Amino acid sequence: MFTKICLTVLALGAVAAPLAAQESPVLKAVYTCERGVKIPVAYIMGKKPMAVLWAEGQLVTLSQSKSDANEPYRTAQGTSGYVWWSEGKNGKLDWFDKEKGEEVTLFAFCKTPE
Repeated sequence: MFTKICLTVLALGAVAAPLAAQESPVLKAVYTCERGVKIPVAYIMGKKPMAVLWAEGQLVTLSQSKSDANEPYRTAQGTSGYVWWSEGKNGKLDWFDKEKGEEVTLFAFCKTPE
């Protein structure tokens, strides 16, 4: 299963590579979280930064509302969905519940050696 996930992220990188060469870089990392859960992430940098990651069995595309290192990647503002926080080699995956208006942490201690 992990191989399938990595291949999906690598395929995304291959598709985005021509774009990356022209406009912005694509950075890839695999985070290891609690209980050995792996979260591969492809960061697509540019005017509207995006993160594409594998979470709970699905490929998820998240974006930042502004290009700020402290800004998390999330689904569209005002909707329920995943929230990915990253700083240096650390990451955290939350779920934002629109009806409750709160975030619940799914994986708090994710690290990448890259």
